[in-house]
Amino acid sequence: MPMFHLLRRVAPRAALFVPMLMLPVLPAAAQAQAQAATSFPARPVRLIVPFPAGGPADVLGRAIAQRLSEKWRQPVVVDNKGGANTLIAAQEAARAAPDGYTLFMPLDSTYTLNPALYSRLPYDPIKDFASISIVARQSLVLTATDRTPFRTVADLVAAARAQPGSINYGSSTTSTQLAGEMFTRQSGIKLVQVPYRGASEVVKGMLSGDVEVAFDGIAANVPHIQSGKIRALATTGPVRSAALPDVPTLAEAGLKGYELLMWNALSAPAGTPRAIIDKIHKDVMEVVQRKEVRDQLMVFGLETAGTTPEEMDETIRRETAKYAPLIKELGLKLN
Repeated sequence: MPMFHLLRRVAPRAALFVPMLMLPVLPAAAQAQAQAATSFPARPVRLIVPFPAGGPADVLGRAIAQRLSEKWRQPVVVDNKGGANTLIAAQEAARAAPDGYTLFMPLDSTYTLNPALYSRLPYDPIKDFASISIVARQSLVLTATDRTPFRTVADLVAAARAQPGSINYGSSTTSTQLAGEMFTRQSGIKLVQVPYRGASEVVKGMLSGDVEVAFDGIAANVPHIQSGKIRALATTGPVRSAALPDVPTLAEAGLKGYELLMWNALSAPAGTPRAIIDKIHKDVMEVVQRKEVRDQLMVFGLETAGTTPEEMDETIRRETAKYAPLIKELGLKLN
């Protein structure tokens, strides 16, 4: 038989045979991932929290870990790795095996502020992590001591305009400093920033009279707000905080469009199979929506949230673009 006719007869069969060999490859890989997700977790899971025990982030991590342990029937062990503005914990999480057995609970600044604050980061916020969800958000609170006449934001702004630079404000993190800078710029006033090492130090400064006002987390201030020693003038979120429902937002107080929220999220090392990410996401969403969890965290000013991995990625991109120019303009550097 001439070669040309032989090829015409064989080629169609060969064309059919090749897809038959190739078809099982992709379904097998997908099937393996699905099977791994179904059996996940088959051993203890480590949750790295980038703060010492006892603070709001640790309480959040332990609240989620406890419920996931019960749900998964496997221990979820909180591993506190505080220090270096969350860099130590982030670096360790980024280097972990991408199998779902190491999870990381970053603060917003881990991904959105640190890239602008450090000339060299030991991790890449985008390339080294797989987003799971933003699990909680919190507003900051603008406070004034009972030694001042300030009972509203308008009172503070009027006094600052009358005597520019005469009022000190305390802050302890880059986020709280940015909150203060955004406030002074939008209201057209000048306040003098006094940096502190932590929220408890800010409160001490307020109670001693070293600073008149502060931008700070809600949890550390609630007892003193209740006693009347510290007044809550406004919160920084787009809506009122459930922990301080009677306190207006800065937008309500006249600074239209003002918004600054801190958040805690859940991530995994990059390369973690999407099927496992989806399982963790589904189970975490069920946990943070429980009333008992919401009530437990509200005491610390934390409000549970729930985003998709894609929504978390978009939040990181949006906030990085929002804050990086301001950090650069202020000349803020941590190394």
